[in-house]
Amino acid sequence: MKKLLSILLLILLYDGNAFAEAKIKYKTYKKLPCTFNGAKVTSTASPHAPKAKAPCLNNKLAGYYGKQGSTIEVKRETPVFAVKDMKLLYATDYSSKFNCHLQNKSMKKKDKRTKYKILKHPHYEKKIKCRYPWDGLKMLFQTTDGDKVLYYHLFPKTPLVPGIGKGRCKIRKFYKINNVTGQRKAFEVNHDFCGGIKKKFVKKGEIIGFVGHATSDHFSFNIAPKEKGWMLISPESRKHGLLWENYPKNPNAFLLPIMSKKYLKEIGFKK
Repeated sequence: MKKLLSILLLILLYDGNAFAEAKIKYKTYKKLPCTFNGAKVTSTASPHAPKAKAPCLNNKLAGYYGKQGSTIEVKRETPVFAVKDMKLLYATDYSSKFNCHLQNKSMKKKDKRTKYKILKHPHYEKKIKCRYPWDGLKMLFQTTDGDKVLYYHLFPKTPLVPGIGKGRCKIRKFYKINNVTGQRKAFEVNHDFCGGIKKKFVKKGEIIGFVGHATSDHFSFNIAPKEKGWMLISPESRKHGLLWENYPKNPNAFLLPIMSKKYLKEIGFKK
C-alpha cells in the first residue's frame, strides 16, 4: 500500500512540474523586441518618407521610400496574431504566383532567400526573371481604443475573410501582367468581392492570418496611434512609448504579433 501511495505521489509531482514548465512566463517590453518567438524585425517603416534608420539593424538605413510597415521575418505560413481587441476595417489581396516586376531599388539587390524562375513572357517572345511566390494580403484593423493596426504581405488565407485566395479571388499567375488566359482579371481584390467579412471582431491573441513571402519569408506591420492619426516611422522604436506583452493580459499593452510554440499549443493550433 505504501509503495502504491509513493508511486501516485511521484506521478502527481511529475504532472505538476510538467504543468509548471508548460506555463508561459508573462513578460512586458518597453519596445517591440528585435527578436521574439523565432521572428526578427529587420527593415523599418518609413511611410511618406525616405528610407529610415532601422533600430533593429544598428540604425542602418534599410527599406525604401514610403515603406508602410516594418519587416518581421519568420517562416512562411506561421500564424500571425491580433495585437489587441480590434475590428477589421478592410482586407485586400494582390497575391500572385510570380512577380516579374521591379517595384523599388531594394528588389535589385541579390538575396539568397529569394527564389527565382525564368519564364516566357505571356505576350512577347522573350524570357523574364521572376521571383516567387508573391504574397499580398493586406489587412487594416482598428482597436477598441481607436488605434489603427496594419498587416501586409500576408499569405492569401485568413479566417476573417474565408473567400480570399479561392474561387473568383484565386491568386493571379502574374503580378502586374494583365490579359493572361485563365488568370483573374482584377489585379487587386477586396473583402466584398471575395464574399465579405465573416468575422469582423477579433480578441487579442486570436489568429488573423499567416506570414507570407515577398522576396523573403516575412510580413510587414505598423501602428497608427489614435492621438497621432498616422502610421509611425519605425514602430519598433522605444521613442514611441508603446507597451508590449508576450501573453494577452494587459488591455493597454500590444501583444507580440508572433506567439510562442507554447501559446500555439495552449490554443490548440494545428497546421
